Amino acid sequence: MRDWAPAFLHCLACGSASLEASPAGVLCPACGHSYPERNDVADFLYRPHPTIVREREAVHRLDREGQTVTDHARSVLQRLDADLLTEEDLAQSTYLRTIAESRGQILELLRKEPLTPGATVLEIGADTGWASSVLLKAGCRVIATEITDHLFLAAQGNSPNLCRLQADMNQVPLNDSSVDVVFAASCVHHSWDLARTFREIARVLKPGGTAYLCGEPMPSVIRFVVGGRFGHEERKLGINETWISRATWLRQCRLAGLEPRIVFPSLTEAQLGARLARRHVPRFVATSLRSFLPMFQVSAHLRADKAPFRTRA
Repeated sequence: MRDWAPAFLHCLACGSASLEASPAGVLCPACGHSYPERNDVADFLYRPHPTIVREREAVHRLDREGQTVTDHARSVLQRLDADLLTEEDLAQSTYLRTIAESRGQILELLRKEPLTPGATVLEIGADTGWASSVLLKAGCRVIATEITDHLFLAAQGNSPNLCRLQADMNQVPLNDSSVDVVFAASCVHHSWDLARTFREIARVLKPGGTAYLCGEPMPSVIRFVVGGRFGHEERKLGINETWISRATWLRQCRLAGLEPRIVFPSLTEAQLGARLARRHVPRFVATSLRSFLPMFQVSAHLRADKAPFRTRA
């Protein structure tokens, strides 16, 4: 446990905000509850929701079958972190191709809206820590949360500015108004209660803070109606894939006290053409379709701002 991290944490058993690092993990002096730590990752999955248990077991089963994180994952992730992934690496794994594409979109977003160096970021659903590395390179201090053991594979796991916690996005062990930024990449749609997730995000953000929920499936009305089978195969395996309309995302965000704004990832004509080709749509359609993309684009970034404190005149 990083020496700076306990000041941000609270006890999920009693609510105390006075946690302490101990040789065995993280201790709550108020109630005596201990959160064990293994390989520098503290376990805050306290009384996990059944959906969390089911999804965690499903992901670990896929890992054992070599469908997601394989035995050589650590070396591959190190190459990803250093921008050294090869076409051969990407050809071997849909999982890696998805991460590489998401990483590119996030780098583009942060070039347009750079994070403030020194900011404290809560990262939700950090997975193998591939986005944690991007945040660390931006000069941020990162508290990365994840429900699976993928967190042990973080390429920057030894960074003094990275604290890793196994925790549920609907039961975040952070104090109120404690972080500058909440960041997530393609994970919030796995929430077992989206409204509660937004309330947690609003709770931990400082006034004036910002959440970036990147690469989430937020379908327009048109895509929502025709996309009901999204995640069907994953749900059969026990993974909590959800298909929630864009309007619901925005409404739940506002109800939590946040002001949302959709940011659509840029797609070149070539990228759009390749995606259409995979769906057996002629590539030439890409030219005329680009101006209508917001109506059809599913994956989007959601920026949500928490209002600053207002001083009385």
